[in-house]
Amino acid sequence: MRPFAGQAVKFTWSEVKSKSLKILLGYQDGEGNWKQADLGSGFLISPDGLFITAYHVVQYCLASEKEVSRFSGKVDCSTAQRRVHYKARNGDREFDFEILSHLREQDSTSGKNFHTPDEIIKQRDFVIGKLRAQAGTRFAYWSLPDFQQGKISLSNPRADFELMPLLPPRWVFAAGYPRDQDLVITHGFLNLQDQHHRGYFAVDYELYGAGYLEREGIAPDTQWGMRVENHMSGGAVVDATGTLVGVVVNGNSNTAGILSIENVVETFFSRAGESGAPPAVRLTTTETPLYLRDNPPD
Repeated sequence: MRPFAGQAVKFTWSEVKSKSLKILLGYQDGEGNWKQADLGSGFLISPDGLFITAYHVVQYCLASEKEVSRFSGKVDCSTAQRRVHYKARNGDREFDFEILSHLREQDSTSGKNFHTPDEIIKQRDFVIGKLRAQAGTRFAYWSLPDFQQGKISLSNPRADFELMPLLPPRWVFAAGYPRDQDLVITHGFLNLQDQHHRGYFAVDYELYGAGYLEREGIAPDTQWGMRVENHMSGGAVVDATGTLVGVVVNGNSNTAGILSIENVVETFFSRAGESGAPPAVRLTTTETPLYLRDNPPD
């Protein structure tokens, strides 16, 4: 979907594209020829090139790091593996990039390619990366929303849970690059949430009565669920105001699994930094500075 005709959103297709990334893998075939393939999506969160993507999108880059968690480190995805290298495409420009913050593979994906909904929510399938660009290069980016610290339990991220209806359901847009395609923006209502705030689902279930939907200004004949195509993993999910909601980690023709942006921020950022250290990002609307953690949180 390119235009937003008739839809009350506070962003444009071109704005979303300027803040989005296509993650590409260059590899050598059996004859030594270099080829390139799409792997997934990502999105920018700072003017100097910090971005978020899914761990499973960059798992080859992190193959030698899968037993450790690193915070404020540097894994150069253009040189980490001899026969493969990564690029991130932003508009018509391609950049090498580094992964700065990631968890162990076990914490991120459990080494699996497919997950059930309860497994997805218990995984933290996301990383923080940074584009390698010339000094002074500035990027369009999604601002991180302010959040209530401590809502995500980092001491027990795999806690059991019950999925509950999201009240009210939240209309959102997911942006990413399906395989061999230009940017796609899909939309739908998030209607299930994890009670521990780790993530959400948009599923093809009718969970609400007609009277409740009418009071919330939602058409009773609303089609539930949201289409997420292969390789949109790592893409941004935002609401109609352009506020970040989370990161796409799973989906199909009528279901989307989304890890909350609070989950990412609580894991990798801190409100406290070393004296004189420049903040990595600032929260809206408070302008509170956040710093990449040097070590995993206690």
